[in-house]
Amino acid sequence: MPDFLLSQLLVSVTLIIECWAMQLKNKNTLLAALSVSCFFNGFHYLLLNQPTAGYIFLFSSLRFLISIKFKFQWLAIASLSVSLLITVSTYSGLLSIIGFVATIFITVGSFSHNDKFLRSMMITGGSLWFVHNLILWTPVGILVETIFVGSSCVGYYRYYIAKKATKPLP
Repeated sequence: MPDFLLSQLLVSVTLIIECWAMQLKNKNTLLAALSVSCFFNGFHYLLLNQPTAGYIFLFSSLRFLISIKFKFQWLAIASLSVSLLITVSTYSGLLSIIGFVATIFITVGSFSHNDKFLRSMMITGGSLWFVHNLILWTPVGILVETIFVGSSCVGYYRYYIAKKATKPLP
């Protein structure tokens, strides 16, 4: 099976997981689901000869699991440092930079205690990964980020905008 086709099959697993994940209210379950999706997404990028994105996503799989239990800011800084090290050691141009900047937003959000902030950071980071995937031209990867950002916006709306609108006035 050609690497491109295999990469698209792997990222399809990510697509299925992320369609469901951003609708979850429980932040720990959401982060666990994102951990699994990052694992498949990482191998998708490695098959497309994108080592920065691939290793960042594989590391992100571990980072999401860590952030379920620990919310220490020093862990966020350590995670960003590892992502920067990955980016510098695998640098291949603009896509490496976009991927790292996207990772900054997602990492900061994942170590936050605030679910609303987490979701806004996921929307921003996911939007940058969308641009990354568009430039790389990974069709299922583009669809993943489109659905991820769209689903994140829907989840944000459901939990923070619609709820506010339905509260009775004093």
